Amino acid sequence: MFKKFDPSNDVSTSTQVKASVQRAIKSQISTSHPSLTDAILDELLPKKPPLVQYKVGPHLMLYCRGSEPVFFQQRDGPILPSLKFVHKYPSLDFTNVVVDKGATPFLLGGAHCMCPGLTNPGGWMPEDGKEQDVRGFDVPGLEVGDGVVIYAEGKELPLAVGVMKLSSAQVREKNKGVGIEVAHFLGDGLYQTEEIQ
Repeated sequence: MFKKFDPSNDVSTSTQVKASVQRAIKSQISTSHPSLTDAILDELLPKKPPLVQYKVGPHLMLYCRGSEPVFFQQRDGPILPSLKFVHKYPSLDFTNVVVDKGATPFLLGGAHCMCPGLTNPGGWMPEDGKEQDVRGFDVPGLEVGDGVVIYAEGKELPLAVGVMKLSSAQVREKNKGVGIEVAHFLGDGLYQTEEIQ
Protein backbone atom coordinates (compact mmCIF):
# COMPACT_ATOMS: atom_id res chain seq x y z
CA MET A 1 0.00 0.00 0.00
CA PHE A 2 2.81 2.42 0.89
CA LYS A 3 5.63 0.70 -1.02
CA LYS A 4 6.08 3.63 -3.42
CA PHE A 5 4.43 6.30 -1.28
CA ASP A 6 5.69 9.83 -1.92
CA PRO A 7 3.96 12.50 0.19
CA SER A 8 4.73 15.28 -2.28
CA ASN A 9 2.83 13.48 -5.07
CA ASP A 10 0.40 11.08 -3.40
CA VAL A 11 -1.26 13.32 -0.80
CA SER A 12 -4.13 15.28 -2.34
CA THR A 13 -6.18 17.09 0.32
CA SER A 14 -5.94 17.77 4.02
CA THR A 15 -8.64 18.65 6.54
CA GLN A 16 -8.63 19.23 10.25
CA VAL A 17 -10.54 16.46 12.02
CA LYS A 18 -13.57 17.60 14.06
CA ALA A 19 -13.67 16.69 17.75
CA SER A 20 -16.58 14.28 17.20
CA VAL A 21 -14.70 12.48 14.41
CA GLN A 22 -11.59 12.30 16.59
CA ARG A 23 -13.65 10.69 19.36
CA ALA A 24 -14.98 8.15 16.83
CA ILE A 25 -11.42 7.39 15.69
CA LYS A 26 -10.33 6.84 19.31
CA SER A 27 -13.33 4.57 19.83
CA GLN A 28 -12.43 2.49 16.77
CA ILE A 29 -8.81 2.21 17.92
CA SER A 30 -9.79 1.10 21.42
CA THR A 31 -12.18 -1.49 19.94
CA SER A 32 -9.52 -3.01 17.68
CA HIS A 33 -6.76 -2.76 20.30
CA PRO A 34 -8.53 -3.41 23.65
CA SER A 35 -5.42 -2.94 25.79
CA LEU A 36 -5.28 0.76 24.81
CA THR A 37 -7.47 2.47 27.38
CA ASP A 38 -9.23 5.80 26.90
CA ALA A 39 -6.72 7.48 29.20
CA ILE A 40 -3.79 6.26 27.07
CA LEU A 41 -5.52 7.34 23.86
CA ASP A 42 -6.30 10.79 25.30
CA GLU A 43 -2.61 11.19 26.09
CA LEU A 44 -1.49 9.95 22.64
CA LEU A 45 -4.11 11.88 20.69
CA PRO A 46 -4.95 15.02 22.69
CA LYS A 47 -7.69 17.43 21.59
CA LYS A 48 -5.13 20.16 20.98
CA PRO A 49 -3.67 20.09 18.41
CA PRO A 50 -6.39 18.17 16.57
CA LEU A 51 -5.63 15.39 14.12
CA VAL A 52 -5.22 16.30 10.47
CA GLN A 53 -6.68 13.92 7.89
CA TYR A 54 -4.88 13.57 4.55
CA LYS A 55 -6.42 11.85 1.56
CA VAL A 56 -3.97 9.51 -0.17
CA GLY A 57 -5.20 8.15 -3.48
CA PRO A 58 -8.87 7.25 -3.85
CA HIS A 59 -9.34 4.96 -0.84
CA LEU A 60 -6.81 5.81 1.87
CA MET A 61 -6.89 8.24 4.79
CA LEU A 62 -3.76 9.18 6.71
CA TYR A 63 -4.19 10.73 10.17
CA CYS A 64 -1.39 12.97 11.41
CA ARG A 65 -0.67 14.56 14.77
CA GLY A 66 0.71 17.88 13.60
CA SER A 67 2.78 16.74 10.61
CA GLU A 68 3.68 13.29 12.01
CA PRO A 69 1.75 10.33 10.49
CA VAL A 70 0.28 8.29 13.36
CA PHE A 71 -2.62 6.22 11.95
CA PHE A 72 -4.05 5.28 8.58
CA GLN A 73 -7.19 3.60 7.26
CA GLN A 74 -8.02 2.00 3.92
CA ARG A 75 -11.67 2.28 2.87
CA ASP A 76 -13.80 1.03 5.78
CA GLY A 77 -11.06 -1.18 7.20
CA PRO A 78 -9.52 -0.95 10.65
CA ILE A 79 -7.53 2.10 11.71
CA LEU A 80 -3.89 0.97 11.81
CA PRO A 81 -0.91 2.63 13.53
CA SER A 82 2.15 3.72 11.59
CA LEU A 83 5.32 1.79 12.44
CA LYS A 84 7.17 4.91 13.60
CA PHE A 85 4.31 5.57 16.03
CA VAL A 86 4.52 1.99 17.36
CA HIS A 87 8.33 2.25 17.60
CA LYS A 88 8.00 5.55 19.48
CA TYR A 89 5.73 3.91 22.10
CA PRO A 90 7.02 0.32 22.39
CA SER A 91 5.28 -0.27 25.73
CA LEU A 92 1.81 0.04 24.14
CA ASP A 93 0.19 -3.33 23.64
CA PHE A 94 -1.31 -3.26 20.15
CA THR A 95 -3.03 -6.42 18.88
CA ASN A 96 -0.08 -8.35 17.46
CA VAL A 97 1.26 -11.55 15.93
CA VAL A 98 4.78 -12.95 15.57
CA VAL A 99 6.18 -14.48 12.37
CA ASP A 100 9.00 -17.01 12.20
CA LYS A 101 12.49 -16.11 10.97
CA GLY A 102 11.82 -17.53 7.51
CA ALA A 103 9.04 -15.01 6.81
CA THR A 104 10.99 -11.93 7.90
CA PRO A 105 12.93 -11.20 4.66
CA PHE A 106 9.76 -11.54 2.58
CA LEU A 107 7.82 -9.13 4.82
CA LEU A 108 10.67 -6.62 4.66
CA GLY A 109 10.34 -6.79 0.88
CA GLY A 110 6.64 -5.93 1.08
CA ALA A 111 5.11 -9.39 0.64
CA HIS A 112 1.92 -10.43 2.42
CA CYS A 113 2.26 -12.76 5.39
CA MET A 114 1.55 -16.37 4.49
CA CYS A 115 -0.09 -18.76 6.95
CA PRO A 116 3.00 -20.99 7.51
CA GLY A 117 4.91 -17.94 8.78
CA LEU A 118 2.39 -17.71 11.63
CA THR A 119 2.04 -21.42 12.40
CA ASN A 120 5.65 -22.67 12.11
CA PRO A 121 7.77 -22.85 15.26
CA GLY A 122 8.66 -19.28 16.19
CA GLY A 123 5.35 -17.90 14.93
CA TRP A 124 2.59 -16.88 17.34
CA MET A 125 -1.07 -15.74 17.25
CA PRO A 126 -3.56 -15.19 20.07
CA GLU A 127 -5.25 -18.39 21.24
CA ASP A 128 -8.63 -19.40 19.86
CA GLY A 129 -11.56 -20.39 22.03
CA LYS A 130 -10.86 -18.25 25.09
CA GLU A 131 -14.32 -16.74 24.66
CA GLN A 132 -17.60 -18.09 23.31
CA ASP A 133 -20.29 -16.36 21.29
CA VAL A 134 -24.00 -16.26 22.21
CA ARG A 135 -24.58 -19.68 20.62
CA GLY A 136 -21.76 -21.32 22.59
CA PHE A 137 -19.23 -21.56 19.73
CA ASP A 138 -15.57 -20.76 20.33
CA VAL A 139 -14.53 -17.30 19.12
CA PRO A 140 -11.23 -17.13 17.18
CA GLY A 141 -8.42 -15.12 18.76
CA LEU A 142 -8.33 -12.90 15.66
CA GLU A 143 -11.21 -12.32 13.23
CA VAL A 144 -11.11 -11.60 9.50
CA GLY A 145 -10.53 -7.86 9.06
CA ASP A 146 -8.74 -7.31 12.38
CA GLY A 147 -5.75 -4.97 12.24
CA VAL A 148 -2.50 -6.41 13.63
CA VAL A 149 1.05 -5.29 14.29
CA ILE A 150 3.52 -7.92 13.03
CA TYR A 151 6.67 -8.72 14.99
CA ALA A 152 9.58 -10.89 13.83
CA GLU A 153 10.66 -13.82 15.97
CA GLY A 154 13.18 -12.67 18.58
CA LYS A 155 12.83 -8.93 17.83
CA GLU A 156 11.58 -6.21 20.16
CA LEU A 157 10.11 -3.85 17.57
CA PRO A 158 7.59 -4.68 14.84
CA LEU A 159 8.41 -4.89 11.15
CA ALA A 160 4.95 -4.53 9.57
CA VAL A 161 1.30 -3.67 10.07
CA GLY A 162 -1.54 -5.47 8.30
CA VAL A 163 -5.09 -6.78 8.18
CA MET A 164 -6.15 -10.38 8.81
CA LYS A 165 -7.44 -12.05 5.62
CA LEU A 166 -8.32 -15.25 7.51
CA SER A 167 -9.29 -15.70 11.15
CA SER A 168 -6.62 -17.18 13.41
CA ALA A 169 -8.63 -20.42 13.56
CA GLN A 170 -8.67 -20.61 9.72
CA VAL A 171 -4.93 -19.88 9.56
CA ARG A 172 -4.24 -22.79 11.92
CA GLU A 173 -6.63 -25.08 10.05
CA LYS A 174 -5.67 -24.32 6.41
CA ASN A 175 -2.02 -23.34 6.90
CA LYS A 176 -1.93 -22.26 3.25
CA GLY A 177 -2.19 -18.96 1.40
CA VAL A 178 -2.19 -15.37 2.60
CA GLY A 179 -3.04 -14.97 6.29
CA ILE A 180 -2.32 -11.25 6.68
CA GLU A 181 -2.41 -8.57 4.01
CA VAL A 182 0.54 -6.29 4.80
CA ALA A 183 -0.36 -2.60 4.51
CA HIS A 184 2.82 -0.94 5.83
CA PHE A 185 6.34 -2.31 6.46
CA LEU A 186 9.81 -1.19 7.51
CA GLY A 187 11.49 0.81 4.76
CA ASP A 188 8.39 1.60 2.68
CA GLY A 189 7.43 5.13 1.61
CA LEU A 190 5.40 5.92 4.73
CA TYR A 191 8.17 4.71 7.05
CA GLN A 192 10.68 6.96 5.29
CA THR A 193 8.36 9.98 5.54
CA GLU A 194 9.36 12.26 8.41
CA GLU A 195 6.47 14.69 8.10
CA ILE A 196 3.62 15.58 5.79
CA GLN A 197 2.96 19.17 4.79
